[in-house]
Formats: sequence, structure tokens, C-alpha cells
Amino acid sequence: MGDAVVGCACAVPSSDGSIYLTKVAVTPAAQGRGIGRRLCARALDFARELGAPKVVLWSNSGLNAALRVYESLGFSHRPPPVAAPHADADVYMERTLP
Repeated sequence: MGDAVVGCACAVPSSDGSIYLTKVAVTPAAQGRGIGRRLCARALDFARELGAPKVVLWSNSGLNAALRVYESLGFSHRPPPVAAPHADADVYMERTLP
């Protein structure tokens, strides 16, 4: 893959001090290599560097591999605090940071 971009993730600071993890994606050819996990782990590091109390995300119940990654990184399913930001977002998760 050389210098090709194969994945991305956005970590967006929120007004309450938390970080919103969004736009996590890995190209199909690069999936299954731990890239999504590394992107999410880097977003968690970024949140810690900023002193964020937690990281939140929305996902879709059909994205089983992604949900397993989030769960393995310590994210917990929670009741959504607000309406979903996307029509297909039906899973809300949070990870409290030390």
C-alpha cells in the first residue's frame, strides 16, 4: 500500500469537554489488519492529551466488526443522551478516560 491513505478517524472536541469520535473508516483492501483499532487508539490518546473526561461515538448495529473493536477498547453501550445525528446511527457508546 506504500504511501496510500487506507483509513481515517476524526476526534472532535465537544463543548462539554468530551471528544466525539467520528468518521472511522478503513478501505476494504486494508481491513482486517488492525488499522481501525490503531486509529481509534490514537484518538483515545489524543483525548487524554486534551484532558477529555470521555470519548463518545455513534455507530450502526450492523457494523459488527467495528462494534467489537470499540468494545475491546473499553467503549460501553449507553442510552443515547440526544437524538442520533445520522439516520442510520442506532448505537451510542462512551469510554470514560482516567
